[in-house]
Amino acid sequence: MWLCRSNVRPNSPLLRSIAALSCRRSASSLPKDLLKTPNPTAKSLADTGVWSYISRRRTREQIEADEKKEKTRKKSTKAKPKGDRARVNITNDKFCDDVIDYIAPSLERHVGCDLLDINPGAGVWSKKLNDFLKPRSHILMEPDAELYKPFLDPLLQKPGAKLVPESGILWTELTKALGYLEHQVEQPRSSGTEPSRNDTLLVTANLSFYPKRRFRNFDSVAVLVLYQLLTSIRLGSLFQKYGLVRMLLWINDDDKRTFLPRSVQNRKKTALQAEFSCEHLAEVAGKDPASLKVTPEQLKKMYARDQWINIESSRNTLARMKSAGINEPPSHRRMALTDEVMKNHTGTEPLAGKESTHVVRPYLAELDELNRLAAEDKLGAPKSKGNARRAILANQLIRNEREVAIFDELIHEQQELTRLHSRGELTADEFAAREKAYSERVAALPKNSKADYHLLRDNYLLFRQDPPALLYDRRPWEPLRVEPGDFFPNVETALLDIQPKAMHPLLRNVGSGSSATGDIFDLIQRSMLSSSLDPVEDTLDKLWPGAREGILENCPSLRDPAKGGLPGTGPSGMCSRLLNEQQWMEILDAFMKWPFRPSHAELIGRLGDDLAVSDPLED
Repeated sequence: MWLCRSNVRPNSPLLRSIAALSCRRSASSLPKDLLKTPNPTAKSLADTGVWSYISRRRTREQIEADEKKEKTRKKSTKAKPKGDRARVNITNDKFCDDVIDYIAPSLERHVGCDLLDINPGAGVWSKKLNDFLKPRSHILMEPDAELYKPFLDPLLQKPGAKLVPESGILWTELTKALGYLEHQVEQPRSSGTEPSRNDTLLVTANLSFYPKRRFRNFDSVAVLVLYQLLTSIRLGSLFQKYGLVRMLLWINDDDKRTFLPRSVQNRKKTALQAEFSCEHLAEVAGKDPASLKVTPEQLKKMYARDQWINIESSRNTLARMKSAGINEPPSHRRMALTDEVMKNHTGTEPLAGKESTHVVRPYLAELDELNRLAAEDKLGAPKSKGNARRAILANQLIRNEREVAIFDELIHEQQELTRLHSRGELTADEFAAREKAYSERVAALPKNSKADYHLLRDNYLLFRQDPPALLYDRRPWEPLRVEPGDFFPNVETALLDIQPKAMHPLLRNVGSGSSATGDIFDLIQRSMLSSSLDPVEDTLDKLWPGAREGILENCPSLRDPAKGGLPGTGPSGMCSRLLNEQQWMEILDAFMKWPFRPSHAELIGRLGDDLAVSDPLED
């Protein structure tokens, strides 16, 4: 269910606990290689002593020297500043200049706005935003005000700047701070009123922590807070009550995948909520995927897609940038994929579904290295461990290539079926016969191969929708590459740009006093996504008896390829994880018009117990 329907509400004890958690002082020391000081701001932060490195292996002389420093500090009349050492600060001025210059065309509409700044920290990013926007008011909410005030003092001398020593992720304190936004007026909220975009207010926040803050079942508090911010779009609460307010949020780099997936398997309810509530949710800057070192544990969670989709997606984005007058990413901040596309893939012809599928598998790098060593005669005897491992990986590559050839045939067959059906070139009997043959070939695949095929096929189908279903493939620009030295501690962090949109009217009707269509949709969607690989008609059968017959005939987009649908049924038709926003809304609208539909209470009685235990971020 949506977060607002769980136990996490804007003023709940849960959020108060989160805020307290985020402000706790970490007692553990950070690794020394994360505390480098490549710029003056990082050096000044290190000099505060909050992030001081304590060696776990100290000599007697080092221990005595540290004890002497501690005695000297205790004699000093000046208290050492305290602060949350898990906070990650943006410290590189030139990096912030690159970011501002890159997205400047989209920021120009906010010049002279009110700027709400949560967790500004050392203030490098805040100062750059202030310099560009020249806001009429700049509210800085900083819980560690004593620590950061020396850094923020120059900014506080600017007109309209005000430091509020409170936590911006504690909603009661955030609500109080909104009182400083004297120019903002609440937009009327009713079922017949559509919220409009408000460019006179811009919100920025730094939600990046290292190590990440865990809370209960949530891997990251930042993810939970961002989820709540997205929920406020639907409810028109917090600062979204002033209209649809843009947000620029810094978060841990790996947290972005929850909201901005690049594969169908990561497109869970949280990502769908973003699709329904955001005009765009785009990565402005982040870690280059090409630089990631994959561990065995991460390998289990990796959901790759055909590299030709990634290349074509990047090429399409560069074309959109050119049309919008956005400059290309500067070479020193360019992602490896972007650079590759700009140099070698400048055409306009389709690539995904035409070229042979290529999935970047981590073992290929290991095989390349073993082949290099073998060529240099450095692997030892033929029966050595190195040669044995090389043989295993070589056989795995052969198996994968054979599988991919079969997968390509099946994808092309479905493409041809869809094309012929759309043109009316097959009779009903001819289409049924070819559809049956296709389904039988898919059913004959081994279990693991079948899962791999559905993953490749579904990623392709999501990408080929117009527009592509994933927000990532609709991004307005290519993300810039960050470096560890841009931050202190030196942990790469991602910047997300979130522009809300008016959600479908049926989704905005939630809670008591409304028609509760939004609450009903939560139950429908969670039920259907619990079997996301099953055909849509089967998941509707599980929803309520007769739902298949009562709903499907009123959802034409499910069978319309021009709207992201598929003309077939069963294995050759739509499954729940392929549904786009229009199709989900069509299902909801048909359900609400179905004369035999159950009430909200009846749906809860049938589905609630099975779904209540699910984590809202993992559905």
